[in-house]
Amino acid sequence: MNRTLSALVLCLAAGAAMAGGSVRFGNQLVNSGDSAGKVTQVAGKPDRVIQLESEYSGNIGERWEYYQQRKTIQVTFREGRVTDVRELFN
Repeated sequence: MNRTLSALVLCLAAGAAMAGGSVRFGNQLVNSGDSAGKVTQVAGKPDRVIQLESEYSGNIGERWEYYQQRKTIQVTFREGRVTDVRELFN
């Protein structure tokens, strides 16, 4: 039981460490630093766009969400470039 729990924690930590780098859409990648145009070209139109605001309600970026079978892919933009990519498994 203890080993199983340790293995699970290590897998979760490894998944969190991969956040921010890149994500695969089909046979193409979206990477940190890519433009919004490239993301649209590779991944298509997002299923949801969320405006990101500072604590003073100023716009600081957007988060695009793509819903796939068993996961949600979140792509965060600041100043028109990808700054973070996350895969959330449902």
